[in-house]
Amino acid sequence: MAIAAYAKARGYRLVATFSDGDRSGLDLKARPALQELLRQALSGAPAFSAILVYDVSRWGRFQDIDQGAHYEFLCRQAGVAVEYCVEPFDNDGSFEASLLKYLKRSMAAEFSRDQSAKVRAAKYAMAAKGFFQCGSPPYGLRRAVVDGTGRLMGVLQHGEYKSANSYRTILVPGPEAEVAAVRRAFHLYVVTGAKAAAIAEYLTAESAPLPDSGRWTGYRVRQMLGNPAYVGTYRFGRTSAPLKTHRLRRPPSQWVEARGAFTAIVPQDLFDHAQALLAVYRRRSDAQMLEELSTLARTRRLTAQVIDDAPDLSSAKSYARRFGGLKAAYRQIRAPQPSQPDDVGPAS
Repeated sequence: MAIAAYAKARGYRLVATFSDGDRSGLDLKARPALQELLRQALSGAPAFSAILVYDVSRWGRFQDIDQGAHYEFLCRQAGVAVEYCVEPFDNDGSFEASLLKYLKRSMAAEFSRDQSAKVRAAKYAMAAKGFFQCGSPPYGLRRAVVDGTGRLMGVLQHGEYKSANSYRTILVPGPEAEVAAVRRAFHLYVVTGAKAAAIAEYLTAESAPLPDSGRWTGYRVRQMLGNPAYVGTYRFGRTSAPLKTHRLRRPPSQWVEARGAFTAIVPQDLFDHAQALLAVYRRRSDAQMLEELSTLARTRRLTAQVIDDAPDLSSAKSYARRFGGLKAAYRQIRAPQPSQPDDVGPAS
């Protein structure tokens, strides 16, 4: 072990080891071991006098290269040295060491950017072929593994993953009760003209299996009605958050859409009719949405959950997206703002 050999050669005694394993080096929030290391180093009475790091990149592949330098500076200021065990320089503050650390940090950040771009491109290529990429499957569907010939290898349960990199993941119809609930929702919405909130109440009354959110709401029903996976189309890339940046909505021209990727559980004509009805619902003006929100505010103190639970009101995420946040919408109707943060960021 390089660190142990370095410690022995320099006369150090190892008193603790901090390792984040396979965690990403892009963000301090995802590095509990590094957080603990910094906490101890800056505590005023650390149990060690030096921090031995394998190389500069292991300190972190931060996209802002000053971030790693900042943490190193804080440690040195607290009287704790930082030494890199396999780098061809001593971290002694010399011009050479400073220049090489800057270059190494820049190279580490660029490596992450390059790897992220390659992984993203590979995901989009697989999505274009109809292979499910990430996240939880839509209600009524399940993830299944196929081999290189398309032969079904098995259905994955929650928390399970494919056992070989050569296998691919697709979506297949889930439990019959969930599939029946999906079909019933589309039928009620298109054929009988039922509103989304009424459909949610019906599904609840009929004890339909609950979605991941734990309860049926009008917002949850509208999400389901607008999902093309139910007609076998895989849509991928609506949002993006490369390198752990803020999640952004991508324009439809950049989405990947693979038709016929999965077994449809809803007829195409029924789905198309539902999209036409949803489009009318979504075209409501700012004034209409604010009037509906104002009406609700006269009877209830507004929160994201209250908005989502309101019959046929736009979702909290829709208000956030339209007006730049829930609090911005509250201000427009002069509604009291909650004492605790209750805002919702741009919809993903």
